[in-house]
Amino acid sequence: MRWPWPHPQASRYVRSFQARRSLLIWKIFGARLDGFRNDDFAHETIPGGPASLIFQGKPFSPKMGGNNRLVNLAYQGGVMPPPEAVAGTYQSPDGKKIKVTPLSDDDRMNLVRWIDLGCPIDLDFDPKVPTARGNGWVQDDNRPTLTLTYPHAGANTDLTRLLIGMYDYDSGLDMKTFRVVADFEVDGVPAGQALASKFTSKSPGVWEWKLSRSVEKLARGKVEVSVQDKQGNLSRIERTFAVVSTGQ
Repeated sequence: MRWPWPHPQASRYVRSFQARRSLLIWKIFGARLDGFRNDDFAHETIPGGPASLIFQGKPFSPKMGGNNRLVNLAYQGGVMPPPEAVAGTYQSPDGKKIKVTPLSDDDRMNLVRWIDLGCPIDLDFDPKVPTARGNGWVQDDNRPTLTLTYPHAGANTDLTRLLIGMYDYDSGLDMKTFRVVADFEVDGVPAGQALASKFTSKSPGVWEWKLSRSVEKLARGKVEVSVQDKQGNLSRIERTFAVVSTGQ
């Protein structure tokens, strides 16, 4: 019979988001780590046997009026893998000697972190193709950072350059998707034409296009900038502005 463990006890061995209260972690560290004693809870003296429940030395049964929220796990000693298996002296039922590699500190902490993260399992990630992030646990779900520093919104005294900042922390920018379009002629390029190829990298995360012919008068103009990261998340800016010379 399987005991119906209440949330957040996901199974006998794992308590979701609580590695210190998970039996799996107790077993690999060889100690109870949550600060409680076995007798603080009703627990099975025979693992997997609800009929063996005791609480503070007395039989316990929720059917007899006991509170099933008191039911918890007991640590009954032992560490995994067993020291005999690490030493190579452990015997299987068929008499063969078994020797295993001991868990490193990193191995143990990986299990701790996995439980504290909620035991994620990414069924979409293919380790043979690590650049294909997929839509599982390791997907990048944040849009790139994108700014249009110049021209700024509203009135500008002139337009001698376009200055863009963009960065993506996780999967990285997909520069093939970098797009800049203006609804007015810029440096001889007609309105509506692609302008991204005109930009050069000025410094990490900064791209600039210095105009050979500045725009000194523009009643109203709009520049659209967009870029995606390699996961496909899109950031977009629509900047409306004007150019008014100081002599006007």
